[in-house]
Amino acid sequence: MGMSLSVVVLVALVTVAAVPKHALALTPDRTKGRAFKGGLISVGLKSGERVGRTSAALELVQVPKGMEASLAGEAPEFTLTAGSRFAGVFRGLEVKVGVGDPLGLFVRSEDHRLDVSFEFLPSFLLAGHEPLMVTAAMLGDLPAGRSGFGQEFYSAEVYSTSSSSKDIMWKREAKFPSDKLYVRVGEANNPGELTVYFIEKEDMNERGTPIWMDLVSEAVARIGLQVVLGGTTFRLIHSLDGDARSIEAKDPATLANMVMWLWNQEVAKERARETPDDASIILVGQAETRNPRTMGLVLEKPTVILAWGKRNPVAGTNAAFFTGKEDISGLVAEVLSK
Repeated sequence: MGMSLSVVVLVALVTVAAVPKHALALTPDRTKGRAFKGGLISVGLKSGERVGRTSAALELVQVPKGMEASLAGEAPEFTLTAGSRFAGVFRGLEVKVGVGDPLGLFVRSEDHRLDVSFEFLPSFLLAGHEPLMVTAAMLGDLPAGRSGFGQEFYSAEVYSTSSSSKDIMWKREAKFPSDKLYVRVGEANNPGELTVYFIEKEDMNERGTPIWMDLVSEAVARIGLQVVLGGTTFRLIHSLDGDARSIEAKDPATLANMVMWLWNQEVAKERARETPDDASIILVGQAETRNPRTMGLVLEKPTVILAWGKRNPVAGTNAAFFTGKEDISGLVAEVLSK
């Protein structure tokens, strides 16, 4: 009897040991899944071919912080379902692939890190929004050149090398001479481009990566959607560890890609031309304002400060705090109208 049991055990052990490595392989049906935060992403997983009477089993080993996941199905095909209440990109999910003998005495297993990124878009992109209406800044002249009711409205800006000489406000210059020339901007006075400079220096792990990604993603979505719906190109510069890269969005679809681009570090970098001084709006975490250089920018420029918990007031600035709930359209409209 003992000899028979020993033979059975030995056969079981040999059966598991003889399983080739490809039987423990795991292949996802895609490398990227995308949904809005609060939604679900399903990814198909296929294990290696069944060998003899062995079959594979899957078990979750590691799930990225801020994401939930579950497994369903039977070998060789499984379904991984993931969700998150935070916007951003999550990677590093690991599963254990195991094969056992028919008697269940021995198990051979390997851990696999899935080459899949799970992208969750900010919820602000879900709802329809009206274009941000920028109010006119000045009362203009009648086409006939006389004053009175029915005058055209337009805004004005300082002349630059990109301005057209035909738009110079010569009548205003004659009445109110100054050291600067002004050009008129028509009734559709949204600028052609708006640049946001996102400064990120503090370690994300120290502040909680999912919360940080969510705050940044929602802020970029709120600013960008209002800008692109008004016909303005939204340019975002991401400055991280002294290396600045840039991307543009002209519609909601490319804006969604922009938000995910922030967290996809493998994307080839395009060096940013502008410096923070050239940006229209500064986007920065409250922790970064401890830096004197960054604080100097906040005091000079329209700024959206990302914060949670206690806010440290910034006196004498046109900075707006954003914790994920505030309406920052007023600040964006003010910038667009200038």
